[in-house]
Amino acid sequence: GNSGAARFVGVTSPLMNWTEAQYYCRTFHTDLASALTQDDNNALQQVVINQGESWIGLFRYTWKWIDETNATNLPWRPGLPNNSYSENNCGTFEIDA
Repeated sequence: GNSGAARFVGVTSPLMNWTEAQYYCRTFHTDLASALTQDDNNALQQVVINQGESWIGLFRYTWKWIDETNATNLPWRPGLPNNSYSENNCGTFEIDA
């Protein structure tokens, strides 16, 4: 299926912004990860453990996944998103150490 660790490809070099990461994924794979299931969440946690904070297919104009479905029930870190400086427009996946 389309779920699980094989779905996620981590790229450590070069470092990219969200738009560059989306372009890279669409060019060489499929797209940034979106519509996360618990299995997808577990796989993304392993990516983050191995290489750090990672872009996901989440963006704001009301928060949506890259495939345009509305993102609901997101486990935001307390106090986020706070739209500081109007810069909270894309999503990353990270875990607390």
